[in-house]
Amino acid sequence: MLNRLFRELRIEFYWVKKELTRRWHLDTPIGIVGVIVLLSGLGLFLLIGQGIAKIFRAAIPWVTGNSVSTVYWSSIGLALKVSFVFLVFATSLLLLFWLKTHYRR
Repeated sequence: MLNRLFRELRIEFYWVKKELTRRWHLDTPIGIVGVIVLLSGLGLFLLIGQGIAKIFRAAIPWVTGNSVSTVYWSSIGLALKVSFVFLVFATSLLLLFWLKTHYRR
């Protein structure tokens, strides 16, 4: 009975994968780059929100001696993470625009 359930689930996942691939064009370079743009944009949005919240929480009580270094290094870490994710986002967005205009010509 368990084998029958696994077989039914495999068949269902096969058709779900086929439908998603067909509907979102995930078998083309434009579809794959579009997914990368979407995920990196969402990651950038979440990363910026978390960084602002972290710096705001650390700076609410007047920043004094020990917490100065915490705020400083958290802002440096945030800047490095945001710059990397923004670089991925911008590159994938440019690649998406380029593929949209030059694909199949």
